[in-house]
Amino acid sequence: MFDEKTLEQCRKLMEQYEQAVAERYQGRDFSSTTGSSGIPIKAAYTPLDIQDLDFEKDIGVPGTYPYMRSNYPLHYQFQPWINQPVHGYGLPEHTRERMDKLAEAGMEGYFGGRAYNIVCDVPTHFGVDPDDPDAQGYIGKDGVSCVTDEDFDRMLHGIDLTKTNIVLINGDTLPYLAHYIAYAESQGLTPDQLRGNTMNWQFGAWYAPNHLWETEGGLKLATDLIYFCSKGMPKWNHTNIQGHGMSETGADAVHQMSYAIATARAIADSCVAAGLDPDSFMPGIGFQIAQCNDFFEYICMFRAWRKLWASTAQERYGCKRASSMQLRTHTHTSCFELTKQQPLVNVIRSAFHALGAALSGTTAMEVPAYDEPIGIPTEESAILALRIQQVIRHETGIPKVSDPLAGSYYVEWLTHKMEEEARGVLKEIDDAGGFVKAHKSGMLMSTMRKHASGWRQAVDRGEEVVVGWNKYVVPEKEEIRPFRADPDVARIAIERIKEYKARRDQAKTDTALNALVAAAERLDRGEYGHVMPACVEAAKAKATAGEISKTLRKVFKWGPQYSVSLPH
Repeated sequence: MFDEKTLEQCRKLMEQYEQAVAERYQGRDFSSTTGSSGIPIKAAYTPLDIQDLDFEKDIGVPGTYPYMRSNYPLHYQFQPWINQPVHGYGLPEHTRERMDKLAEAGMEGYFGGRAYNIVCDVPTHFGVDPDDPDAQGYIGKDGVSCVTDEDFDRMLHGIDLTKTNIVLINGDTLPYLAHYIAYAESQGLTPDQLRGNTMNWQFGAWYAPNHLWETEGGLKLATDLIYFCSKGMPKWNHTNIQGHGMSETGADAVHQMSYAIATARAIADSCVAAGLDPDSFMPGIGFQIAQCNDFFEYICMFRAWRKLWASTAQERYGCKRASSMQLRTHTHTSCFELTKQQPLVNVIRSAFHALGAALSGTTAMEVPAYDEPIGIPTEESAILALRIQQVIRHETGIPKVSDPLAGSYYVEWLTHKMEEEARGVLKEIDDAGGFVKAHKSGMLMSTMRKHASGWRQAVDRGEEVVVGWNKYVVPEKEEIRPFRADPDVARIAIERIKEYKARRDQAKTDTALNALVAAAERLDRGEYGHVMPACVEAAKAKATAGEISKTLRKVFKWGPQYSVSLPH
């Protein structure tokens, strides 16, 4: 990539540099420095470190294969990232209040539209209705209680769903999407008009301590949802691979990237086996990516991730469409690195995380509020988190240039190194018999637990500095007023679900649920394309999300680590 004259100049200058280091620092060894993924880092980089890179193949220009520098020739100059704060609490109308407040504060989707990133509460996440004994104590506490088409109406009435991205954050995805579609159809809309995103975590949340479905059954359910969306919801991103969740569980940057791509490959392999054309479903796979403290490492992870995904789509699946090869991303800045101690310092941490995400070229961003280690964000803290994104967009000048760090000797070397490391991890998974076997053997979780334990031990020893926790500690307690939810949420949610069930046509509901059992049995035999439509019909017949989930569990079972009660 450089001519021999330049490289020879670099060699001579580096000899002088190394001599100066030896004289000034009297032989002290600085070679043990590593990044958060354990990659050895030098003190200085030059063209010598990237002399073997091929510019066209390894770097390129924005908007061309392998899309390492950006999906688009012009990125933020034409299409700024989406503001997607995660929000949801209490009853649907409470969440709607927060949605409206964030919209008033300038939360934007693409081209001035809106994007709402709605998280459900723990019972809804696990397919449990508010009137179920297992739900008690959890209703509306960590997200919105939303289990029927009428709940969606309370939350989304008056919003033009054809122009708004609705992101449904839920583990038990099929019933949740079914009720959203049932609500939309009650408003005169068809599924092909809807735009937004489901998580599709039946299989993808394998890293969670209480994953919802047994592995192979979860993969079949995830594939059936993709089958449905790829046939009839062209504007819908059906699957979100949660690298952020893997990061929170203990994955470093290299393993977050590798394990997320390996998860996506397993899902894509299943879709191909189900008879789907990769170019029909690959554009609907997106990734939720954690941006953490190690500033440059996570920027380089992002760039390497784009390149790896493009090559995976082209070489493994033979994709021809650019949209199949382009990495769809939602950055969720780090949560595990935020602290209860001196929580206002979290504003600074998150601002740097968000700055890294912007420099990485993300397409959507969520910045957690500074008080999230304490509880649900207040309206004030949620808007302040949104302001972080707005300041970066409007005041830093970053959006003027696509991939502004390109060409940095360090950035290009580290990007290439992270790609190499990730390819090594993916080979380990293949050598272990593929993703499903590697997961079920405990190999993947073992690695993440080892990383999590190592990080915590380093913090406890003071080797990893966390400002306000193990260094620069203040003796006085800072008073942060936590968010207080409406104490009547649980009572109202239970009354509503009982009243909903009392006035429906029970025979019609039972018929729809029996049809769902038959569809699930067909799926268990390998026949795709029947379960998701049956879920929609059940939702239209007024079956609740919990009832749809329990019906599916007559055929597909809980994950092996799941306990009967919800996790505390």
